Amino acid sequence: MEDLFISVLNMSLTASYVITAIMLARLFLKKAPKAISYALWAVAGFRLVFPFSFESVFSLIPFKSAPIPADIAMQPIPRVDSGIRIVDNVVSSVLPAATPAASMNPVQVWLTVGA
Repeated sequence: MEDLFISVLNMSLTASYVITAIMLARLFLKKAPKAISYALWAVAGFRLVFPFSFESVFSLIPFKSAPIPADIAMQPIPRVDSGIRIVDNVVSSVLPAATPAASMNPVQVWLTVGA
């Protein structure tokens, strides 16, 4: 169940990149027909609804499609790798490190609650 949660979380993060790009594109397309705006939002809707993605060299999202690794709950020092160094450092510094004396890793607890 936690793997499914991580997968959905990864897809949601990449969809947020798409939504940010659409919002920026709409700034330049204010005078364009509304059909173009609807087509852009259809791309974001497609990304949020369907559980698969297409990857190519010419991708609009040059980042990793899975910034959160599947084994993040078992890592002694959990790290994310989105391809954006600033975001990676901020998010990874907030994630709690594993404590050897505890019965569960704190990230494992959060993944179980999220799932």
